Amino acid sequence: MDVRCGIYIKKLLRICSFLSAVIVFTGCNSNQQLNYPGNVQFSSPPGVVKAMSFNIRVDTFLDGFNGWNSRRQLIFDIISDNAADVVGVQEALDHQVGQIQQALPQYSHYAAGRDDGMRKGESCAIFYRKDRFELADSGTFWFSDTPSRPGSKDWGSLWPRICSWVYLTDKQTGGGFYVYNLHLSVLSQKSRQKSMELLARRIAARKTAEPFIVMGDFNMKVDNPAMVYLQNLDSKTPYPRMITAWQSLYPGRKGESTTHTFRGMIKGPKIDHIPISEGAQALDIKIDRRHDSGRYASDHFPVIANIRLAGLHDEHKPITAKTNP
Repeated sequence: MDVRCGIYIKKLLRICSFLSAVIVFTGCNSNQQLNYPGNVQFSSPPGVVKAMSFNIRVDTFLDGFNGWNSRRQLIFDIISDNAADVVGVQEALDHQVGQIQQALPQYSHYAAGRDDGMRKGESCAIFYRKDRFELADSGTFWFSDTPSRPGSKDWGSLWPRICSWVYLTDKQTGGGFYVYNLHLSVLSQKSRQKSMELLARRIAARKTAEPFIVMGDFNMKVDNPAMVYLQNLDSKTPYPRMITAWQSLYPGRKGESTTHTFRGMIKGPKIDHIPISEGAQALDIKIDRRHDSGRYASDHFPVIANIRLAGLHDEHKPITAKTNP
C-alpha cells in the first residue's frame, strides 16, 4: 500500500471515530427512555449469596463506538440475567448509578462519589436485593492518610481511590454480612500496598463478627504482594484471613482475563477479584464474556460467584464496637 494512502486512511478512521463519539454524546442523554430487562427471578438458597463484581467503565465520549449509551442496555441485561444478590460496580458516575437503579428496580443501592463523598466523581456503588436484605449500615473511606476526608489521595495515586461498604441483614432471619467494594490505583504499587493495609484494618474493625465479601477492580493479580498481604493466608498479620473465590476453587489457575480493552480477550491478567472471609465457601464462580455483535458491555468482564456464608441464616451476633483506624 502507498504510504500516503495509508496515512490518509488512518486520518479518516480517526475522524470517523470522533464523529461517532459526537453522535453518541449529543444524540443520547440520561433522560432517554430505557428498555427494562423485566423482573428477575432470584433463586439463591438460604445462607448463600450470589455476588457480582463489575467494572462498568466510566461514561466518557472518548470511547466512541463503545460509549455508555451504546452499551448500557447490555449492562442492564447482564446484571438482570445473572440475578446476583449483591452487585458491586466500579467507575460508576452518578447518572450511571441512577440509570442502573431505574432499569433494575428489584435492587436498592448505596453509593458515594469519590470526589466529594456524595454525587461527584466515580463511585463504587453496591446494589442489593431489596426483597431479601435490609441496609443496616454503610459508609465509604478513602485510600489515603486521611481516609475520612472526601477526595483525599496519597501514596502515588493520581485520582482519589475509595472503598464503599454496606452491612446487610436478611429480612427473614436477621443474619447479617458485610460487602466491601473498591477500585485501586492502576499505576502505583505503593498505593495498592498501603490500600490493602488500610482495608485489612478496616475489616478487622467492623462492628460485628459476621462474614464479609470483598469485591472490586484491584488492578493487580492474585500473586501481587499487596493481594498476598490482604488475604493473610499465612497468618503473618493480626487481621482476618480471606481467599479469593477463584483461588479457592481453582488454585494456581491462570489465563483467565477479566480486563480486555473492549476486545474480548480471554488470555490475560485477572485483576477483578472477590475475596471472601475465612469460613465462607465459594460454591462456583464464572466470568460473563457475552457481547452483542462485537460490542462489549465494558472493558472488564463481570465476575460472579455463589458464596455460602456461615451464620447468615442465624441471628447476628454483635461484638464490641471498634474505632476505625
